[in-house]
Amino acid sequence: MEKLRFALEVEDGWPPVAIEGVWCIVKGDVFELQNAPFFIKGLAWGDKFRAVPDSVNGCIFDFELVEPSGHSLVWVLKSEGSDFSTHKAKLQELGCRVEGFPNFNLWSIDVPPTAAEADVDKLLTEIEDQGFAVAVPVWRFGDQYSERSSAPAPRGDA
Repeated sequence: MEKLRFALEVEDGWPPVAIEGVWCIVKGDVFELQNAPFFIKGLAWGDKFRAVPDSVNGCIFDFELVEPSGHSLVWVLKSEGSDFSTHKAKLQELGCRVEGFPNFNLWSIDVPPTAAEADVDKLLTEIEDQGFAVAVPVWRFGDQYSERSSAPAPRGDA
């Protein structure tokens, strides 16, 4: 596996980092994402994409999605003092992978295509109702794509 670095567009202090590193399997000129990104829009776990690292800093600025994996991606931003552990456990019970970025109270959730869409959607609504900000940068159940977001959406150039 190889770690690719994506350059992010920072606007008004968000995202709180200018570069995000993600793990990928490399097959020729195609990369396959192996984790749930925190700030890169348009890519989810298992997606295959083409990208050319910048010759100066090695960062990815643009990518071309070659083969979507069917996975969805959800970002949750928790407020200070709130506890996400119960929600994390419930998401994991639904088959989701949950990665945390504790310094920024941020969680990145990989929703596999085998997860029950209605159950995941219901839980995301509960999470929002409890004051957490939720952004859904990639939603791939059927031909649906959700623009759902109550968060100051983590955003990147890619």
